[in-house]
Amino acid sequence: MIDFKPIEKERINEYKSYYDYTGGLGCELNFVNGYLWNQEYRLRVAVYRDTLIKAYFRDEHRIWGYCMPSGAHVAEAVEAVFADAEERGQRVYFAYMTGRERDLLEALFPGRFVYDREPANQDYIYNTGDLATLAGKKYHAKRNHISKFYRIYGDDVRFETLCAHNLADAMQVMTDWCTENGYDPQSYGEMEVFREACRCFDELGLHGGILYVGSKPVAATMGCAISDVCFDVMFEKGLRAYDGVYAVINHEFAKTLTRYAYINREEDLGIEGLRKSKLSYHPAIIYDRYCAKPL
Repeated sequence: MIDFKPIEKERINEYKSYYDYTGGLGCELNFVNGYLWNQEYRLRVAVYRDTLIKAYFRDEHRIWGYCMPSGAHVAEAVEAVFADAEERGQRVYFAYMTGRERDLLEALFPGRFVYDREPANQDYIYNTGDLATLAGKKYHAKRNHISKFYRIYGDDVRFETLCAHNLADAMQVMTDWCTENGYDPQSYGEMEVFREACRCFDELGLHGGILYVGSKPVAATMGCAISDVCFDVMFEKGLRAYDGVYAVINHEFAKTLTRYAYINREEDLGIEGLRKSKLSYHPAIIYDRYCAKPL
């Protein structure tokens, strides 16, 4: 069997060396995200002949999905995946594939796979300038929503970039959000992921923002660069008692990211309300995802 191991934060740059980050836009390139969600999604990695293979595990031995290998010997790594799946008594299933990865797999193994698009897993990618300015008719409703927020709360509104002195306030937003939505902060999975992000904030090169109304933190967001051209927003939480809070923190944070051409706001998980929200910001790119199964 392939010797898969958990992602280690000290080896993130090593993992990244197996991928081409030139103009990179997709979350498959974000190993910081992979590390943070490692335990929640049981993501594991292995190196096979100068090629990196990722896999999502159901438990310690069963895999529910492999990722397309990347590196020097992709065809050999795919054959190794077939052998690994056979040893585990499973069928091969490739998940979260990009269009480019789908095309490469088909070129290497023509006619051996059937492909399905996975709309719940597509990335929504935006022009940073659009989110930072909200200019034009298509963003009229967003501007009105933000204006209403400032009319209500006025001079009490304050936005700060995240740093050591306000990370505790970001954790408070997450705690309050859990309570507001009926989750136990002690057992909610994303809470521990966010806690680890705060613990390793500088080490992982994270960047974020926090929104206050008076002295109360009411929204927080955090992410990291995917590449020189794209930033991945990994977390965004706001308290719904403050109507318009998501529009405000989205806009304020985007204004700090103008050195990147694009902002990736990740997938909608098949949640209709989340899909409508992401579409309402008019993505520049819908970054399609596919799965592949052997015929």
